[in-house]
This record gives sequence, structure tokens and C-alpha cells, in this order.
Amino acid sequence: MTTIETSKRSWLVNTEARVLASGQDILVRHGGVVSRCSAPGIRRFVVSLLDQSVDGRIDLDPAETGQTRLAQFETLMAQLVAAGLFVEATPDAEDPGADDDPVVLGVWQRGGGAVDRTEISARLRTRPVRLLGSGSLVDDLRTALTAASVTIADDDPTAPAVVVGRHEQDSLLTEWNADRLADGMGVPWLAVVPFTGGQAIVGPWIVPGESACYECYLLRRASNFGSQEMSSVLAEAEPVGPVFDGSARYPGLRMVQTGLIVDRIVERVGLEERAGQSVPGELTTISLRYDAIDVERHRLLRVPRCPRCSPSAGIGYPQVWFAKEAGQ
Repeated sequence: MTTIETSKRSWLVNTEARVLASGQDILVRHGGVVSRCSAPGIRRFVVSLLDQSVDGRIDLDPAETGQTRLAQFETLMAQLVAAGLFVEATPDAEDPGADDDPVVLGVWQRGGGAVDRTEISARLRTRPVRLLGSGSLVDDLRTALTAASVTIADDDPTAPAVVVGRHEQDSLLTEWNADRLADGMGVPWLAVVPFTGGQAIVGPWIVPGESACYECYLLRRASNFGSQEMSSVLAEAEPVGPVFDGSARYPGLRMVQTGLIVDRIVERVGLEERAGQSVPGELTTISLRYDAIDVERHRLLRVPRCPRCSPSAGIGYPQVWFAKEAGQ
């Protein structure tokens, strides 16, 4: 006796795709890629599917579909999945969050499907992030990260951290940098500085013991100042007095900064080592101009004279051009 498979199969409409018609064919535009789908009746078939979908989900019960029709249906769906219009849902027995959470789907698509959606969903639930600092930017980040399905646990020493200082030389940032280098755990963290009149900073992404540290960033920052004389002064200068939160004056810029941080952290938690933005030493600057907001990416390298992380700091190595003189 032949048994009929009774488990349902489901597909999700890819909200990043746009459906167009060309005659009786269907064009699926996904970013800069356009796929043509040709088959008898495919235009009517796709319109019917989209009209009958419930919250972007299409369910098929094989027990209610004849074998011939089922084979035709699966052939067409395979073509539309390959074109990027639909994404096949995970089986009912697995984590429903892998299909129901749009953040999970977004991370999965961003990673090119290299990490299973069930794994991404589990990581977002079980692998927390620490958030340290105070002020309106931290409040915004806590709300936005929670809305993005990220778990926040401020007391987990093994969790990557987002550390928000009030200014670049905030002791919270410099002490956190020193402590993470000292503990030897190598837990990565993201330095964040709100807008203080010139730029807002997201990064660098620091892997203690492997990448440039935050002290390297301060040294590089001072050395890039326009005046060489002032550059050396800034490298030795210390902050004086309180620094007040000025980010509320530019709510649009603060939203941009919050979005960049959330995007980077969600990608990191969901994709881990496959996350494209988790490059050690990478940072993003957000600059306010009179006619625009500029966003630029940079790569911070270790500073050989850094007193915190460089093994060669303060050491003068013999140079090759002194070898002859030294031998006489």
C-alpha cells in the first residue's frame, strides 16, 4: 500500500525580491540580479500564490494535492526559489523562530545561506552581548538591540561587548582596554564614541592580543591631526572636567550611529567568524557636514610604540647600517 506524505511544506516570500511580468514570463529582481522564469501559466501561478499567501507564507499539504499536480508545483517552486522569489521554510519540528523572525532571515540571506537559519536563531537567543556605558546613546542601543533579537547580559565575561564612552579618552574605554589585555581571554569588543562636535565613532572592533588596541587608536588619532606640533601635544593631553552628552542635538546622526552598531552586532552574533564587519581593527566614522552626513570605513593597524599592546614599545633594535661600525 502506498503511503501519502502528510507533513506540510512551506515557503516564505522573499521581501527583498521584486516581481515583474514580461509577457507571460516572470522576472524576479533581487538587488542587481534579474532572473527570468518561463513556464506555461507561470505568471498566473505566481500571482495566485502571492494573493493566497498569509503574512508572506505559503503552505502546501501533500495529502490534499494529487501526485501529478504536486510534482508540477514543486518543479515551479524550485525554479522560483532559485530565482530568489521564495525561501523554503524549515520543517515544523524545528525552531519556528528560524522562519518567523525577520532578523534571522535577514542575517541568513546576508551570509549567503552559509549558516543555517536554525543555528542563527539559536545564537541570537543564547549568545549574549554586553553593553556598557551611560547616556542617551546607550539607552537607544539597548532598545534597538533588544528589538533586533539580541540578548543583552551585562555580567557575562565571555560575551563580546559594546563599550560606549562619553568621549574618546573616557576612562571607561581606556580602562576596559587595559583590563581586556590583562585578562588574556581575547574576548572581542567594540568601542563607541558619540558625536562630540566633529565625528561619531563606531569602532574599532578590538580583539585583545591580536588586533590594534584602543590605545593604538588614540595614538593614530592624535598623529593624524592637521598640525604636527599639536599632534604630539594631543597624544600626551589628558581630559579635564565633565563632558556632556551632545548627541541629542543631532537625532538623525544618532540614529545612523545606532543603526550601524546594531547592524554590526546582529551580524556578528548570527554569523560569528563569517561576519564581514568583524574585521579586527575596523572602524566607521560618521561626520556631520553642512550639506550631508558622511559615513566612512577605516582599518586601524597596531602602533609599534603603543605602550599597552606592542611588545616592541620602548625597545631600540640595532639597525643594519651600524653593523660595520659595531664590528670595528
